[in-house]
Amino acid sequence: MRIRIVVLLAALFTLALTPRLANAQTEDELLDICGALAGSDATYLRDFKVRLEASDPPQIQRYPIILKKGNKYRFAIASSKDFEGQMKLEIFDANRLMAQTYNAATGVDSPTIDWICTKTGAYHLFFSFRDGKRGMGVGVMSLVE
Repeated sequence: MRIRIVVLLAALFTLALTPRLANAQTEDELLDICGALAGSDATYLRDFKVRLEASDPPQIQRYPIILKKGNKYRFAIASSKDFEGQMKLEIFDANRLMAQTYNAATGVDSPTIDWICTKTGAYHLFFSFRDGKRGMGVGVMSLVE
């Protein structure tokens, strides 16, 4: 009898969560959004999947990359609707900010940025969510022809 109750409760719990999970935005859907944002003139190079918890100060997920001088890169980001956080991207060369998707001074938030590399070398992509909110998102790096 006890086993039947446990199985019944497990089934009810699963059913209660199913509608919520069915409507959740997946990383693959966010990847498709980024691909559409990048456009047909861009060639996919790499994607970055980011999931961070709420914190103060905000958490940052860093990815090292190598970029080549003279190439035009397009970075696209998409945030999940299921989380409060809005993703932002900052591109750094050593300790110098080279480009960003969110400008705090103007409040302008762009889902894509085009950037022409001026020096071959190591760069760092910093992904975070505005105001340290919990979030999930995807970033895509593309080469623009």
